[in-house]
Amino acid sequence: MENTLPLQGIKILDFSTYAAAPICAMTLADWGADVIKIESLSGDMFRFFGFIMACPVQDDDNIQFELDNRNKRGISLNLKTDEGKEIINKLLQTADVLVTNYRPNALTSLGLDYETVSGKNPRLVYAYLNGYGDAGPDKEKPGFDLSAYFARSGILVEMPEPGNPPLPALAGFGDHPTGTFLAGGICAALLQREKTGRGCKVQTSLFNTALWNLQLNIAAANNNAHLTDEEYNKIRTKRKQPRSGLMNTYQSKEGRWITVMALEYNRYWKPFAELVLGRPDLADDPRFNNQTAGFQHGEELAAIIDETFGSLTEHEIVTRLKKADIAHEVNLRWKELKNDIQALENGFIIEHKMPSGRTDWIMGNPVRFNGEKTSIRRPAPRLGEHNDEILSDLGYSAEKITAWRANMIIK
Repeated sequence: MENTLPLQGIKILDFSTYAAAPICAMTLADWGADVIKIESLSGDMFRFFGFIMACPVQDDDNIQFELDNRNKRGISLNLKTDEGKEIINKLLQTADVLVTNYRPNALTSLGLDYETVSGKNPRLVYAYLNGYGDAGPDKEKPGFDLSAYFARSGILVEMPEPGNPPLPALAGFGDHPTGTFLAGGICAALLQREKTGRGCKVQTSLFNTALWNLQLNIAAANNNAHLTDEEYNKIRTKRKQPRSGLMNTYQSKEGRWITVMALEYNRYWKPFAELVLGRPDLADDPRFNNQTAGFQHGEELAAIIDETFGSLTEHEIVTRLKKADIAHEVNLRWKELKNDIQALENGFIIEHKMPSGRTDWIMGNPVRFNGEKTSIRRPAPRLGEHNDEILSDLGYSAEKITAWRANMIIK
């Protein structure tokens, strides 16, 4: 398995904290890179994030940290000391990529800003991730996915139906795509290095990723910016007043929510009316028999579908939708996903034994090579777990490593 992974032989230094940038490094590790996570003596604060998510937070059982730091080795350094700086500079000389999300002033004080690092190792790809980008008044502003991704982009206030308060944010939902995008940029920079012999700076941000992901919605808002909020709210899709009744979510008799996604209204209206609703009389109804009319009468159609679906079981609804060949999906609860056959067969979710021996579940990398599922070659490192191994590889003696540990240079 390892021999087929495309980034085997590439060394990545992961000098980052919390989620988005470590996710980038984890993605590269999943793809075969040798990733070394560099932490302070107190460790990445994300090691304690499990408390917020009501998950275990032990050295040998920390699923939240495991998800974003698997397949890495780990070293802990006191970078405020000359010895700590010497070690990281030596690591940089052997690395292909540095991934970081520390704020610019902190990086400059440590001598780890792009200009300094690239001057010492011109072949290094320097990957930087922050909240708001490299320019503008907020370039130094701290950013997490709750603030920079969800709040600044408008997701929290635009997603609820009009009149409702902002939604609560989903943990890590902005971090994961942002980190994965940066991983893709790093691979492009490594390819460019093969042509030019030089590395470069690759950068992305949570705010940028949010706007990229929302571009269809932002374009719609911009093209209706002349409307008042009251006018705009009338044309926004709502569950009981959808733009299209065939692109909406309805509830079954036993309370399961089922999403219908018939994007091509004119193609699917007749089979939907006849096979799903069991209402052949509606197939040629002028209120619904073409897209323009159906959109004009979306509220009426949604009420009809609500009534029909509310009288049927989930199984009956799904059977009818399959017969009509209409895209649909049952809305699962997160706790159900570990039993989803499709997810299991494809390795989208993987049963995983924690170092404690307890079984948990991790998500497979969304990119696969040659059909191979994500391989968990090693668990997330304990704080400083690989200090001796990594320092020995750099040529330091066992005696020096022991002395550094005694002097709190390393963990």
